[in-house]
Amino acid sequence: MKIRSLWLIAVSVTIVLGCDAAGNRPAFAQTAPQPSSPPVATTSLPPPAGAATTTTTTTATTVAPPAPAASGSALPDGGGVQARSPGMELPPEAGLPSGPTGAAGAVAQKSAEEVKAEIRDDAFNAALTGLMPLNPPEIRKLLKRFDETKEATEIPIFPYPEPVTVVKNVSLDPGAKPIELKLATGNVTTVGLVDATGAPWPIADLTWAGNFTVTPPDPGSNSFIITPMTDFAAGNVSIRMIGLPTAVTFVLRTHRDEVYYRVDARLPENGPFAKPSLIEQGMTIEAGCDCLTNILDGTIPEDAKKLEVSGTDGRTTAYKYVGRTYIRTPLTLLSPAWSESSKSADGMNVYATGNAPVILLSDKGRMVRARLSDEKDKKDDVR
Repeated sequence: MKIRSLWLIAVSVTIVLGCDAAGNRPAFAQTAPQPSSPPVATTSLPPPAGAATTTTTTTATTVAPPAPAASGSALPDGGGVQARSPGMELPPEAGLPSGPTGAAGAVAQKSAEEVKAEIRDDAFNAALTGLMPLNPPEIRKLLKRFDETKEATEIPIFPYPEPVTVVKNVSLDPGAKPIELKLATGNVTTVGLVDATGAPWPIADLTWAGNFTVTPPDPGSNSFIITPMTDFAAGNVSIRMIGLPTAVTFVLRTHRDEVYYRVDARLPENGPFAKPSLIEQGMTIEAGCDCLTNILDGTIPEDAKKLEVSGTDGRTTAYKYVGRTYIRTPLTLLSPAWSESSKSADGMNVYATGNAPVILLSDKGRMVRARLSDEKDKKDDVR
């Protein structure tokens, strides 16, 4: 019984190893020649009882793993898990440059001038990028943004003050309130002093207080310039006039609604350069009332009625107000006689006269005859 069991085991081993009863392997199991294996021991089993005597040799062989297939891929083997995708295999010529020196051989093929030129180009591009990293459109955009930011920081949040030119009558009375000069930051104000006849009155000296910059007058001049240095500056200025014992004072203060560009300050006295009157009126020359000053300044009263002036140029205008006629002209009035007059530093005159339809003016010695009429008189002439 033991002999029969051993014989069955030998047959089973032969079948598992892929051999037929004669010890030959099937055709589908044949592979490439394998390396020789070391010899193993053989066992001779006796045949079972009643069977012919047969000697079976069992050979134990060690099957080596199959050799990897030859491939032209330069990439590492995938371990037999999956095949390589097309395009992943490198051509045989890929890799370092051929030649005995490899990559150094490619550099050796360039001349010294070419290598030097490449180095200079690289250095120039690096310097250009370091010094000027922005391109022209980016620079323009940056400058535009900078300009917008500068405009937003420099433009004041309040409107610019309205510039005006005024004529002020200065009072020398002890209890009179000094005239206030409206100033504004970033603007200069020129103050000129004239006498009752409109002639310049020279300034001897002046002193001021407050956060202002004052440009003193030149010797013999009648004007000076004031500039405030802050938005909320306040102070005053005291002026001594040649030949006038009383000092002239002004209040200095900054404003945001309006600013005096030019101030003609008219003193109620005759100065050193006073102009003699062509017609003796038998009265003292005075600085004039507020009505004269307003008309001289160009601020016409609302109730005043403008008259039509013919026979002269447009520089002469006339107004009827409170039963009197006010003539504003750079010319000298000869007739009719005037009761009050006022003159600015630029040569403009205002005369207060009675109601007269015709006036005589002197234009640098030449007599000019002008006619004054209102709309009612013009309608009557048409009829």
